[in-house]
Amino acid sequence: MGVSFASIEIARSGLYVNDRGLSVTGHNISNVNTPGYVRQQLVLKDSHYQKESGYELGLGADVQKIRQIRHSFLDNVYRIESESLGYWETREKTFTDIQAIMGEPMNDGLQTVMNQYWDSWHELSKNPESLTTRALVRQRGESLVHYMNHLGNQFDKLQSDLDSEIRIKVAEINGITKNIADLNVKILSIETAGDSANDLRDQRNLLLDRVSKLADCVINETQDGQIDITIGGYFLVNRGVSERLKIVENEPGSMFSAVALEKTGTIVPIKNGVIKGLMESRGEVAGTIGSFENGAPNDKIDLVFAFNTDDSPARRDELYDKIDSIVRDYTNRGIGVRLGYVTFDSTGMTTPTTFENVSLNANGVYVPDLQAFKDHIGYTLLGTGISFNNTTATGVAAPALQDAQIAADAVDTLTDWRNVSRQFIVYSNNSVDTTGLNTLGTQLKNDRINTVVISDISNKMALKGFTDASGGRFIDNASSDTTVIDSVSEGIRNSIYGNIIDSNDIVSNLKNKMNLLVNTLTREVNSLHRSGFTLDGVNGVDFFVPINPYYPMQMGNIMINPKLSDLKNIVTSINGSVGDNTVAASIYSLRHKAILGNTSNIQNMDDFYRSIIGDIGNGGSEARTASIGQTTLVNSADSARQSITSVSMDEEMTNMMKYQFAYNAAARVLNVFDEMFDSIVNRLGLVGR
Repeated sequence: MGVSFASIEIARSGLYVNDRGLSVTGHNISNVNTPGYVRQQLVLKDSHYQKESGYELGLGADVQKIRQIRHSFLDNVYRIESESLGYWETREKTFTDIQAIMGEPMNDGLQTVMNQYWDSWHELSKNPESLTTRALVRQRGESLVHYMNHLGNQFDKLQSDLDSEIRIKVAEINGITKNIADLNVKILSIETAGDSANDLRDQRNLLLDRVSKLADCVINETQDGQIDITIGGYFLVNRGVSERLKIVENEPGSMFSAVALEKTGTIVPIKNGVIKGLMESRGEVAGTIGSFENGAPNDKIDLVFAFNTDDSPARRDELYDKIDSIVRDYTNRGIGVRLGYVTFDSTGMTTPTTFENVSLNANGVYVPDLQAFKDHIGYTLLGTGISFNNTTATGVAAPALQDAQIAADAVDTLTDWRNVSRQFIVYSNNSVDTTGLNTLGTQLKNDRINTVVISDISNKMALKGFTDASGGRFIDNASSDTTVIDSVSEGIRNSIYGNIIDSNDIVSNLKNKMNLLVNTLTREVNSLHRSGFTLDGVNGVDFFVPINPYYPMQMGNIMINPKLSDLKNIVTSINGSVGDNTVAASIYSLRHKAILGNTSNIQNMDDFYRSIIGDIGNGGSEARTASIGQTTLVNSADSARQSITSVSMDEEMTNMMKYQFAYNAAARVLNVFDEMFDSIVNRLGLVGR
């Protein structure tokens, strides 16, 4: 190009770059309300230089790139806070749904129905023979049963809805990750060709904002501009390839879902976001019927006593004689007790352990038949240590494991424990090898076997460490006999009446507490109702019975005993005497009897129910407060990034005027050149022609 035309090139480049500037400005203005749009900016550079006679002559300006005005740090902050916001918003919504179901305290909820039921027994105690009042008791009982079953059905439906929502969110994640992978390919193709893919990047970033609210994602941008996404260490997006998620059973036979990789079936650990909130709201438990983790009550107990025969027999026999009173007490309350028993000495197990279903004879006395070996569990206590021993099918002891650490590895082979409350009570004053006991205690705790050790040996602290590790108790045998028995009985009581799950799960934990209340109420009423006589002088029957006898009485599985359709079968008398109201008064008094909760906080049924309502209120308040706080943080992060990325109409109008004036100026320069060349070509040299 001739040097004389360099000025024309400068003007031409001015037209070009300012035209591009006007185009970018117009694009920003047209997308001012587009969600996820990030304003773009024209970046200019010097055009190439031309060397002439030792000089470098500039040839105007050129477009270096059209860049997005983003701040990746603020994007990361926004997405991290969005994860927690999704989690707490989900929990808050679940608590709101629960409050609507419970109808407390403003509406007529379960408390009102329970009050009416207790009051009907109080009225019956005033006039025990009244058929009218008996009809009121039955009607109030039916109302109580109906309301409890309704609550159970509502909680089951809420869990089902939450599980369905997990499936929907997983499908949404699959759609998002596929779109992100597709956008990765398109962006790479466009930018490799030297063009700008800013609009596609906006689409991708909007998808990243959404997926990070659903689950705790780790987002990484590679040097070539592609995005990788991982959850729990597993790739969901790797450049142009997306890995789909699928729904699997969270445990074999469960009706509840877990999230897994579609190709391998590996469960993905999700720790935050909407999906984590849904899982905890539903309960990260096995959704099987009768599952204790999903709220089924404990009305059965496996009770294993182990005695060291090397000890002095006097104190041991005193404790053994008390087993009868412990078993009888819980059997009378409707607790299904299965008794296991083992004696041992320094050589190993002398009487193999057996589980047997406990029953009472005609006189209400438990008669143990310790030789009726129905099962084996494989526990053995040795004088030199506490360990496990696998027994043969006939109950004969196999060679004992001498090391407790090895024994801890063997605990998973035990199959005879039922999925109920488990108590293992050990009596031994002989020296105990404490090697590996803490590990063994942890294993017992994982298998939900509550261990109590009764001993007065010198190394008490080591044994206490073992029982603490197992979640059990150490009882000093130097205490009085009454204190020891009371401590054992207290531990058993806690396993039934204080077996409350403490976790971040919402609905499953609520069902656990509500079913504990319902099961206790029905069993205690039944125990008293069976203890008396009808108007016809016949032994009383259960007031409540399960709809499905294979499962315990709980919400959704209770009804009034059909035999009570004959009002004479409603029991008020303890001995059949006319006018006796002992049973009716005792049932009414149940509402004030402290029976539910752990030893440190035993409550009556009304207070226990009110504590449940209080926990719901506190949980909802906590979720609401956290949600508000997270909303503030998310809005703050979004405001910070919007201050950088959003389109400012004032700024764009300024840019439009700048580019327009510059464009006009460049055009004027070209007009001048046009006029000059026109004069040179068409007008010079006319004189003399």
